[in-house]
Amino acid sequence: MFQSVRPNSPIYILHKGDNARLETGYVVNQPIPKPKYPIPHNFGQPQEMIVDLIVKINDTNVNYNSLPAQADISDSYSNGESITISDSKDAMNAEIMSAKQKSIDVINSVGYHKALIEQYDKLLSDFNPEVAEKQAQQQEMASMREKMDEMTRTMNLLMQQFKGIKHE
Repeated sequence: MFQSVRPNSPIYILHKGDNARLETGYVVNQPIPKPKYPIPHNFGQPQEMIVDLIVKINDTNVNYNSLPAQADISDSYSNGESITISDSKDAMNAEIMSAKQKSIDVINSVGYHKALIEQYDKLLSDFNPEVAEKQAQQQEMASMREKMDEMTRTMNLLMQQFKGIKHE
């Protein structure tokens, strides 16, 4: 738990952006739990507690504020990047495995979503005649481009053959 860490305890920071990476830092300060909300809580209900940590990472002190005191892991944002902070190697390992599985699931769902796109395109063209007309125009333009490309290739081939005949 974040409230139980001591100076020099390891802290793991997973950066989940485009360049995923894991950093290990070490606690600089002794965290002091404080109430999350400054107003008094209702009698009989536990008050949510938070801690602020200063973590030394590569000779730089970084502040991580408002971490849940009773948790081993917390999601946050730093410089517009999603990060996960943990004082537990096991919790961080589980987080990395979970993030990896999410990416695998996305890759495995590509075929499913491609099929859905085709189905939605068909539904749109059946439901909306303007969409069907636009799709027909796009297909006709693609067909014309293919024909023009083929004609260009044929003309280039004929020009090369004509140049060969002319030099003889």
